Order: sequence, then structure tokens, then C-alpha cells
Amino acid sequence: MKISVIIPTYNGAELLRLALRSWKQQTLSKDKYEVIVVDNNSKEDIKSVVDSFGEQNFRYMLETEQGATAARHKGAHSANADILLFADNDGLYNPDCLKEVLLVYEDHPNVDAVTGKIQIQWDTEEPSWIKPYLYMLGKLDYGDKVKTEYGMHLNGGFMSVRKSVFERLGGFNPDLVGPYLIGDGDTGFVRKLHANNSLIGYTPFAVMQHLQQANKHGSIEGVALHCYNDGVAESYALFRAHGFKMDGIVVKHFIKSGLLYMKKSIEHILKPKNISVYFSQKRYKGNTGFFFLLCNSILRRYILKEQVY
Repeated sequence: MKISVIIPTYNGAELLRLALRSWKQQTLSKDKYEVIVVDNNSKEDIKSVVDSFGEQNFRYMLETEQGATAARHKGAHSANADILLFADNDGLYNPDCLKEVLLVYEDHPNVDAVTGKIQIQWDTEEPSWIKPYLYMLGKLDYGDKVKTEYGMHLNGGFMSVRKSVFERLGGFNPDLVGPYLIGDGDTGFVRKLHANNSLIGYTPFAVMQHLQQANKHGSIEGVALHCYNDGVAESYALFRAHGFKMDGIVVKHFIKSGLLYMKKSIEHILKPKNISVYFSQKRYKGNTGFFFLLCNSILRRYILKEQVY
């Protein structure tokens, strides 16, 4: 069994260099894995970073359509392995990562997807208020034993899946058109796995250290952006589940989201230091904002796509 690591990247050349170093140091035999870096129109010279490692199992590709979904799909189409592992360019992965992921597939033939433990590694001390929101930055920990479950959540920064399952389910959902978030991307694919009743595995012996900057990713505005994006993704998922039609349930959700956004906006004025109120306001703004994206004909065409793979 072989595994293809697919890393979409937009700039972040020095972070990518650190990530590739961790993939180079894998204990798995090099003929058992490949690393595909998909450059998503970076302004930085990503190709030279990949080439500098001189590894035969490292490949560089360019994807001109913007968005992680397009970049991940480019890598998936060209992958030569049975297992796809989607990774972030700002993550460090332990040397036994790939070996331990493949071991779960080998020991549990009915498993469709496997993830590992994701920890947050800050560049400075983390903010005191952020602990309840670390899951938004990718933190994932299901304990210290290998387990398999239905309905387990996976994060896009460390998500592996059988290529045959990925293709059958149609890959990731839409995510970006230019600067606009229009869909639910990797979260949408996890929803597909759950709807497919796919058995999902977890191993604590494969670990990702997600590199995060406290003044950026750990800022209130940084987490608020995640909340807004989650709101967009929630509305997209509901709209898609109802056949991309503005039926009664969708319209009710739209109206309810708008009213809750106004309510939370007033609460935020009254309680400007209450970050949970602010984050709720941003989520409902994202819920409502999704439907205004439908007014743009270019965005609407992408939103209405059943498949993008």
C-alpha cells in the first residue's frame, strides 16, 4: 500500500520548507510515498523550494484556479497511490506519521479515511481566551489509542482517504472564487463521508504540529474570520442539501440568520468586550452573507455546481 501526500500552498515558502523537511524525514520507505506540492498561483517561488530538496518522490505542480479545493483536486488527479493524505503547508509531521496512518488502513480494511492527532504550536505564548476556540485552528485529539468510528470529524490539514472513495464521493465541495468563500470545501467532503456511512480511523501515533502565529491566527479578528467562514459553509451545506433551491426551509434559515445577526449586532454594541457574542455575530453574518453571494452571477454558477472534481 502506498500513500500520496498532497499539499496545496499559496505563498508561505519558508513554512513549506519546514513542512517538507518533516516529510523528507519520514521513516516509511521512500518508494512507498510521494509528496505533491500544488502551487496555487503563489507570488513566492514555491518551485525552487520543492526542487531544493532534490527528492525523487517530491513533485511540484501549478494550479491556476484559485482555492484549496482546486489545488487539492489537481494533486488528487495526479496521485499514484491508493491512499491520499491532504496536508497543510504550515504543519510539521512526526517521522512515523505515514507509517502509522498506513498501519490503520492495513489493520482495519473497512476504514475509508484516517486522521491523526493535531496540536497547535504557537510562535509565542497563546492568548488566555483562545482555548475554547482551538478546534477552529485545527486542534484534534481523540485520545491516546487507535480507534475507528462512524461520524468522526477530520480536518483538512491532516486528512487521509482511500483514493477510490474520494473519487466515488466526488472530492471536495467548492470553496473559493477569487476572494469570496462560496462553499464548505473539505468540511463538505467530511459530510459526504458521514452520509456515506464511512468508517473513519484515528491514530495518536501520527501527529501534526500546526504552526500558528499568535498575533494573526490567535487574534480576535483571526478567530472571528473562522466564525464568518463557518457561517458561510453552514448556509451552503443547507442550500446544497435542498437541491440548490430556495424552498421553505432554506428561506426560513435565511430569515432566521438575518434576525439573529441583527440581534447579536445589538448585543455586541451593548457588550463590546464579550467575544462570544462577537463570534456569534460573525457566524450569523456569514450565514446571511452566503445568500447575498447568489446575487453575483459568476459566484452563483460556482455555488450551483453539484461536483467540482
